[in-house]
Amino acid sequence: MIPPAVSRGVLALRACVMGLALALLAWPLSVWTGVAAATLAAACGVVAGEATAHSRLRLSSGLLLAALTAAAGIAVARSVVDATLFAGLLGPVATLHLSEALLWLAIALPATLALRLVALRRPALAVIEVGAVALAVVAAVAAHRGGMVHRPYAIGDWAWSRGIDPGVVLLAVGALASFVLAALLFSRRSPDAVVQAARGRRPADDDVESYRRLPLHFAALAVLALFLLLVIRATGPPAPKAAGDLGLTGDPAEEEQDGNPQRGRGGGGSQRAGEQLGDIPFRDEYSSTGNQAPVAVAVLHDDYSPPSGVYYFRQSAFSQYNGRRLVQATRDDVDRDIVARFPSRPLVIPSAPAVGRARRALPTSIGLLADHVRPFALDSPVRLEPLHNDNPTRFRRVYAARSHVQTVPYEAMLGRRPGNASWSDEQWRHYTEAPSDPRYRELAESLLARLKPDYRDDPLAQALVVKDYLDKNGIYSRKSQHAGASDPAASFLFGDLTGYCVHFAHAAAYLLRSLDVPARVAAGYAVPESDRGGGSALLIRGANAHAWPEIQLDGLGWVVVDLAPEQSLDEPISAPDQALQRMLGEMMRQQQMAEFDQPLTRPIDFGRLARQLLLVILAALLAAYAIKIYRQVLPHLAPAPALPRVGYRAALDQLAEAGLRRRFGESREHFARRARSLTPSFFELSRWHLGWALGSRRGTSPVELRRLTDRVRRELDQSLPAWRRLLGIIHPFSWLRAR
Repeated sequence: MIPPAVSRGVLALRACVMGLALALLAWPLSVWTGVAAATLAAACGVVAGEATAHSRLRLSSGLLLAALTAAAGIAVARSVVDATLFAGLLGPVATLHLSEALLWLAIALPATLALRLVALRRPALAVIEVGAVALAVVAAVAAHRGGMVHRPYAIGDWAWSRGIDPGVVLLAVGALASFVLAALLFSRRSPDAVVQAARGRRPADDDVESYRRLPLHFAALAVLALFLLLVIRATGPPAPKAAGDLGLTGDPAEEEQDGNPQRGRGGGGSQRAGEQLGDIPFRDEYSSTGNQAPVAVAVLHDDYSPPSGVYYFRQSAFSQYNGRRLVQATRDDVDRDIVARFPSRPLVIPSAPAVGRARRALPTSIGLLADHVRPFALDSPVRLEPLHNDNPTRFRRVYAARSHVQTVPYEAMLGRRPGNASWSDEQWRHYTEAPSDPRYRELAESLLARLKPDYRDDPLAQALVVKDYLDKNGIYSRKSQHAGASDPAASFLFGDLTGYCVHFAHAAAYLLRSLDVPARVAAGYAVPESDRGGGSALLIRGANAHAWPEIQLDGLGWVVVDLAPEQSLDEPISAPDQALQRMLGEMMRQQQMAEFDQPLTRPIDFGRLARQLLLVILAALLAAYAIKIYRQVLPHLAPAPALPRVGYRAALDQLAEAGLRRRFGESREHFARRARSLTPSFFELSRWHLGWALGSRRGTSPVELRRLTDRVRRELDQSLPAWRRLLGIIHPFSWLRAR
């Protein structure tokens, strides 16, 4: 049999792991009595599975017995709540607790028994047991997927109240789970050992040795897990994966950092942002994958409600007509309000509309949770400035933006002239060039007939009547059949009017350009004011990616005239998680704060903790090498009476370095004979040590003992390849294997 101490330790480990796994599964599904019953039953199931596997019961019979036990237990649990007897005696609450306890007892005990039985009798299927534990852990923390770092709440609330990033705790849970799963694999017994134990025979030495190597395996795994956590701490966790249909996310443009504390891959891109986002694509089907993933958080530093009810964060503009669609302008004198790359110093944006009756200044702070090809800002930005990123594991970049935002409703902006008085003729042609298809002009003029004569020449009124037409007649859908047309916008507008925001924005821009109203298509994020939830933070998700048309009004700059189709074939976008929005908003506010005014607890300094841990590891290595050297040098310094002991120990250390050590239960004489092929001198040294251990003190020559000890080293050097000896020498803990 396996040594009792080792057997009990491994069995206790498995029982604890399976108990914890079932507790994680039962926690969101049952009351506390069900969780307790599942934990206890799982631990007992492991013990019962071990006993069954070492008995003469057939595997099929054991599985059948487990299935029958589960069925009977579930039936009993249901009968408890179905019958009125228990409710009358115990009350409804106690009856529910009793039923849940019986139900989870009936599920956990047979299930863990069957898993343990299969793992021992069919080692190739042991992965099922490990997979079940992994599934329990994954199910318990799966709520954090898609960037929901505050979930599950049991972890997120605990971490956030202590100033810890919940993502770090989740990573620690993952590392611990990996450690536990590896422990289950390392402690797996060979099928021969199980058969021998069932027959009452002693297992082979190799099986015993595999158990004795467990501490070394666990130590190596712990070091790897720690290294992984430190790497992730330094580089940051993976960013949420958002939908990239509009090309807003990705590697940023190249930039000079100039000491900028931002993190990310801004300096490593091989393309400029303009080349990465040259146009906005027409597709027949736009993906909804990653739509709920948070990509950024914006904090408003003043109260502001947009007249349109939507916050528009513009990232790019498409104003140059290339014969098929609107693409990013190649001229330097247009679209100067678009910032091509993340700035490394404060940047003033030219051509911004002035503050006045229709616009006011609004400062914001923006933290990116995913890499973006270029910065975005609210409405009409006038200044961008990089901020120090105090939380690089959560935010890819942080920067401040100052914008001149619209404050009056559209009715108050009527009567403005189109364009800009300072534009040249080339700039006017750039913003009014449209497809030669006469249907655009014909449709636009027919829509003007709906306006009162006083407003037919007003550019904003023209834009609003185009918006009204598309809102009432268009159908919003991620799926359409226009991408293959020579003019996708015409195929949409004069076809079934079913399309995505890209189709609506292009159609509106072309209709307005046909009326000589300067228009362009902008892309970025549109966040409904209702998502704000009364706070100052806005959670920006992949679902908020949007394209919209804009017109230029003299003195007001670019004015958003977005479309909102009354008909939609897609499900509406769900509201953001308010808890996550508040949490990320607080993290952004702390970018400007040295510390909490009154912190609940002192936040953990993970950098300092990592340095201290590395110092501890370094000290342990130095101590191990010091002990190793001391044990090798001691035979040359020790007095004669102690030489048989310290010399023999030094020789054992040499053999351990070579990978040869005494097996469990092996006598020293047998071990000496086994090692004789590598070092004959060790056999003679063992005889000296045996005599000394039995009390003989005659014939003990210090010179001879030291000579034998040195000869063992030389013989091992001659018998083993140099690389094997080198590995043994640099191994700091090889002396722990000697016995």
